Amino acid sequence: MSAPRSGGFALAGFLLATAAMLVAPTRAHAQAPVWSATLTVARTNAADAVGFCGGAANCSGEAAHYGALSEPGFSIGGTGYTVTSIRWGAGGEGYIHFTLDRALSDEDVASLVLQLDDTSLSLAEARVNEPAEHDFTANYTWDGSGSVPDEAASVSVSLSRGPAPEGQG
Repeated sequence: MSAPRSGGFALAGFLLATAAMLVAPTRAHAQAPVWSATLTVARTNAADAVGFCGGAANCSGEAAHYGALSEPGFSIGGTGYTVTSIRWGAGGEGYIHFTLDRALSDEDVASLVLQLDDTSLSLAEARVNEPAEHDFTANYTWDGSGSVPDEAASVSVSLSRGPAPEGQG
């Protein structure tokens, strides 16, 4: 009886390996980065948000710039974008801003995911240019529950295509 069992295990192993090969390229494609950079965290004073700000509406003056982003520009479909801010709320108030110099298309918003080290944020789930918030061209905001990085920390950031939201497909 041991021969049929080992044959069954071999067949099961073959089927699992085949399934993994079929799924792996889809996952790799789904996570292809559109943009990646390293953010060096800073702040202007203890009351301000922490992160990078270099051109957003409330940090457009040279004295208000803080932090650094190794590569602020990227392109999607031939359109160029510049990241003007990636910030965590003042004193860890629990929000995260991702601000661009121009708005992304609805299709891109529905499929892009912002990665901040181990934190993944779907742009489809962000608040966009809420009236009560700052007047930015393209400001995507999430409530944050994770820790805020320390000053001078390096944070890996990227924007990737994620899986389509449920119901889309």
